[in-house]
Amino acid sequence: MRLAVLLNLLFCLVLNLFSVATADTLSPVQAKSVIRVGGYQFAPYVNLQNDGRYTGLTLDLINALNQIQQEISFEFVSTSIEHRYKAYAAGRFEMIMFESPHWGWQNLDTGFIPLHIHDGEAFIALKEKVKDSQFFTHLKQRTLALVKGYHYRFANFETDPAILEKNFNVIFVNSNKASIETVLRERAEIAPVTISYLNFYLASNPQDQQRLHVSEQWDQHYYHGVLLNPHSRLNTKKLNFWLQQLQQNGKLAELVHQYGLKLATQNPNEKNSAN
Repeated sequence: MRLAVLLNLLFCLVLNLFSVATADTLSPVQAKSVIRVGGYQFAPYVNLQNDGRYTGLTLDLINALNQIQQEISFEFVSTSIEHRYKAYAAGRFEMIMFESPHWGWQNLDTGFIPLHIHDGEAFIALKEKVKDSQFFTHLKQRTLALVKGYHYRFANFETDPAILEKNFNVIFVNSNKASIETVLRERAEIAPVTISYLNFYLASNPQDQQRLHVSEQWDQHYYHGVLLNPHSRLNTKKLNFWLQQLQQNGKLAELVHQYGLKLATQNPNEKNSAN
């Protein structure tokens, strides 16, 4: 009887010591601050797969930031093109990558860190339709495939569907991929498409390269950055330090290269931006 009591006491003591040791081991992980990173369908930066997973450069950069430091746990939060401003203002996320302060954020309190990643929108059309360079000059005379919610320079960065439909012959789609497909199916004559995604699409669908004409005339060029809430537990100085580490060790260049992008050596003062 006494032996059974002693064994029971010994078991409880070992279990208690194990619980304390486990708590001590896990406490650094549990103590990490969580920074929620918003993202919306904007390939190749964020891409929603058929199985519901999100992939893309934003997710890859989040993983790289989590690996380079142990203070913050960056977590992805999905949002939409149109609702990202309200979601940010409501505190659903406090950081968003591959943005520009000129993309509708002017009335919100944000901090901005440049990433020096160049991108932009180029006009595409079917080769058989393009007789000369003037084809892309008079856009009001063409049927356009536009991603709903994107800011386009030729439309003075207007995103209101009613105003766009009043000024242009528009077919609204929900992604760059849909823009390309709408042109290929001859439902639209012209589409401005994010050049990084266009390069990715043509590499994956080489049969369509022979059918599409990519204009030398771009709607706009822009340089991406990271928007961070200035009231966040993470300050822009520390985030910029980690991003610089990824740039210096070559990881950032490696990631952007996988998506057909390049790091710019200098970020000019480019205000004619989109999305």
